[in-house]
Amino acid sequence: MPIVERELTRKRHPTERRNPTLYPSSASVKLANGRQIGGCWRADWYRIHDVPDSDPSNLYIKLSHILGNAVEKAIIEGMKRAGIYEHEDVRVYVKDFNLSGKLDIVGRYRADDSSTRYYGTEAKSCWGQGALKHIKGRARPWKGQPAFQPKPKDSALMQTMIYLWECSEGKGTDFVLDWFQLIYIPRDQTGMYREYTVTLVEIDGKHYAKLETEDFLPYIEKRFSVEDIYASTEEEMRYINEGIIPERTYKRFYSEEEIEALRDEEEIGKTAYEDWVKAGKPLASLKDTPGHFLCQSYCEYRSFCYLRNGKPNPEADLVGIREGALNG
Repeated sequence: MPIVERELTRKRHPTERRNPTLYPSSASVKLANGRQIGGCWRADWYRIHDVPDSDPSNLYIKLSHILGNAVEKAIIEGMKRAGIYEHEDVRVYVKDFNLSGKLDIVGRYRADDSSTRYYGTEAKSCWGQGALKHIKGRARPWKGQPAFQPKPKDSALMQTMIYLWECSEGKGTDFVLDWFQLIYIPRDQTGMYREYTVTLVEIDGKHYAKLETEDFLPYIEKRFSVEDIYASTEEEMRYINEGIIPERTYKRFYSEEEIEALRDEEEIGKTAYEDWVKAGKPLASLKDTPGHFLCQSYCEYRSFCYLRNGKPNPEADLVGIREGALNG
């Protein structure tokens, strides 16, 4: 297996300059309570300034990508057989915000007036009890625990909202999308599958996502709108254009007060919290200290952004700083 891992994870192309655009998949927004969700501005900053990956994808993540691509190809093949396939890998570029992305799959259907209409489809994989719990939801109370509405990941929903907005009437796009399908498939559980149909609805001049999924009533996600996402993107672009390095969006290790507060808000899972408590709340020894999942497991720059002792890396704070800023 080490040979396979080495082969799948090694770089096959010469190092090249990264695309200095932002991606819809890393969109973010600041909520009313001041908390930011979605992508990390600091990670975008490192990528745009050509910082080498300190934590390239490991075998597990590579295999996850391979699995995701296989699922996507299977969906495309099924849509082709059903006669509802239109296109794949459709590029979407938003000039005003320097956003570059792509629609994985575009499907078509026949409207009531016999015209051909389009929708987007994207397959997402998920794993872990925390993610599965929120994506699956609970239709009725169980063992004293209340029912709750399932929700897709915030980052995936923001990405979908951008595509729906940019592929709406009057935008001059090749495909006007009437809705978007978000399909979640688990990697570590059988029998769990969740599909969301997402549309945009206007409320008081802003556009929010309306979500429909089997066994639950439709609901509107009112924590953020398309306009909120673009306002956040515009602010991030200001940092980039003015050469101002943004603060770290997330923390690799939370303080004790933050852990307790996030546990009360169910933002930290029961197992992670109990492991931390059993270990004696080891803020000095960080092995069992909770932090943001991107900083701890998935960001390609996590070992560069933070030192092994959990403190921010001063060297990382100098990336992209212009001489004038350094000299005051």
